[in-house]
Amino acid sequence: MKTIKVLCNELTTGATNALFEKNESNVEGALHLLTGSSVNLNGEIIEQQLSQVTIKDGKDIQRFLLQQGDVVLLAKGNSIRAGYVTESIAKLNVIASANFILLRPNNNELLGEVLVAYFNSPTGQSLLDATSTGATIKNINLSNIKKMEIGLPELSKQSEIAELFNASNQAYQATIKLAEQQKKVATACISQLMKGVA
Repeated sequence: MKTIKVLCNELTTGATNALFEKNESNVEGALHLLTGSSVNLNGEIIEQQLSQVTIKDGKDIQRFLLQQGDVVLLAKGNSIRAGYVTESIAKLNVIASANFILLRPNNNELLGEVLVAYFNSPTGQSLLDATSTGATIKNINLSNIKKMEIGLPELSKQSEIAELFNASNQAYQATIKLAEQQKKVATACISQLMKGVA
């Protein structure tokens, strides 16, 4: 068992509102802001849910910029969950809001997908619940995350877990898209039948 502090190269909380201003439309040079609604229950960051922001003059946001392999933990709210930063998300210049804890795993010991899968598992959720404060609106502070201990399999086994994590999410998304497509077709058919045109 090792602590999260030992397993991660960097741990920080997200950017406060004092660092940025939200944009209503596309602004050149804008960054994206990761909010709670941007992370789904499967640990994926949904690009369409990212908001655009502009950094205020003189503010340094480098430590809040997400990099591929990072783990973001939604640490405030009624649904604590973790998300994995893919290469495509990292290329969008995304910063994490203050509701997140940003974890940058040491890839020689811990793969980000494994940490996300763990945090989002029933065991991980129980551990996160135990470290949170607040009955309705949960809050997990960074110092508690740093002290959290987890047991890890070898890196070869972690690679298998990461592959399964990614394959499962891809299959889930493909199934959702198929279901949405079938619903559209059924709705169109019903509409045509209601009009008497078949």
